[in-house]
Amino acid sequence: MAKLVEIIGVTHNPFLPGLIAKNAEPTVAAAAEDYKGMQEKMVQAKPDVLIVVASDHLNQWFMDNMPAFIVGKAPVAEGPFPWEARSFGLAPYKTPVDVDLARSLVRDGFRHGVDFAFSEEFMIDHAFTVPLNFVRPQMDLPIVPVWTNVMAPPVPPAERFYAVGRALREIVEGLPGNQRVAVLSSGHLAVEVGGPKRSTYSADPDFDRRMMELIKAGEGETVVKEATWERLCKAGNVAAGFLNYVLLLGLAGKAPSATGLHFPESTAAVNYMAWDLHNGGGK
Repeated sequence: MAKLVEIIGVTHNPFLPGLIAKNAEPTVAAAAEDYKGMQEKMVQAKPDVLIVVASDHLNQWFMDNMPAFIVGKAPVAEGPFPWEARSFGLAPYKTPVDVDLARSLVRDGFRHGVDFAFSEEFMIDHAFTVPLNFVRPQMDLPIVPVWTNVMAPPVPPAERFYAVGRALREIVEGLPGNQRVAVLSSGHLAVEVGGPKRSTYSADPDFDRRMMELIKAGEGETVVKEATWERLCKAGNVAAGFLNYVLLLGLAGKAPSATGLHFPESTAAVNYMAWDLHNGGGK
């Protein structure tokens, strides 16, 4: 039987690699240490493959053709898009895709209540490359990219993200063989882009702290109840990215997470969460 060995959630702020490189503020330095900790957790888990859950920032799927959940099953994943690399100075990332696992997710999803879309022609944007370069910079593991729609309404509700997380765990643990699988997801907390609530620290620090406290306590069902579309919109105009963390809560069950939260002066909230399943957590 395959084994789920690690679950990690981090932000994908494209400005963060540059801020960490400058190392100008204590909170940024603390965030850099957190990322080093996440990298070490992934090393200790010894996965054979990473399922990477993130969003596409309207780079290849747009309002007229937006799947809710889509699995990439081309042989290679690489990114970011050229304009992202130029705009943010982002490092590239290129790694093989575990095509067999990708096909298994699509095939077995039907038996677990999830109709995954799939694609064999894609690139991964900064929502994938930023966390991958922080958490697995070696580019030595195959991945399976899974995109979620957090951009184009109607966005799936929190309870659907939670259910897809539960289904992913059931699919992985039902696979034959002894493959060790880790999941890395990127999202964010209360973020406002170009709107009137744009803030130096966070569009809604109370939302950020509340949700991180619930995640730390393993209160996934409470998160689902509180992370309504209306509450997310109130928190920030792109705060729906938080739903990728809700998917992780479905994966982890009722287990508490190790969490961290910082408010650097030059960027939005920097956060992380981790469940060390290889140590017996997440039941």
